[in-house]
Amino acid sequence: MYSLLPYNTFGIDVSAARFLEYSSVEELKKLIVQGAIVTPFLHIGGGSNLLFTKDYDGLILHSRIEGIEVTEEDEHSVSVRVGAGVVWDNLSLIPGEVGASAVQNIGAYGVEVKDLITAVETVNIQAEERVYSVEECGYTYRNSIFKRPENKSAFV
Repeated sequence: MYSLLPYNTFGIDVSAARFLEYSSVEELKKLIVQGAIVTPFLHIGGGSNLLFTKDYDGLILHSRIEGIEVTEEDEHSVSVRVGAGVVWDNLSLIPGEVGASAVQNIGAYGVEVKDLITAVETVNIQAEERVYSVEECGYTYRNSIFKRPENKSAFV
């Protein structure tokens, strides 16, 4: 069993049967191809939207993909590519991670993720990469296509 105490902001001391972290898209794809990612699984971010009430019998996945890369810049704006494991404070000091922000469409003060991004890069359970435009993400208040059952195996 693996303690989930550091992975939920409510501080509930529960455990997962298995826990895997990955630091790159290549590492995630390797885990998928090796069959290490089995159901049931739950892909988590910083844990600020999780309330565990008991131990989790499945696999917990967590991204450690870091990095912030400037991809375009002019006198009015800067475009960046940010890893899913980078901590993002939700514009209001609520802890979270970039990957989870794209799933949840986090926001504060009238600004949501959909207003700040142009695309979301994913890997699915077959280890296939796909880039979704912001329009394809189907963002609404605290929602996206990544929360639908058929898309829960797309790792952001």
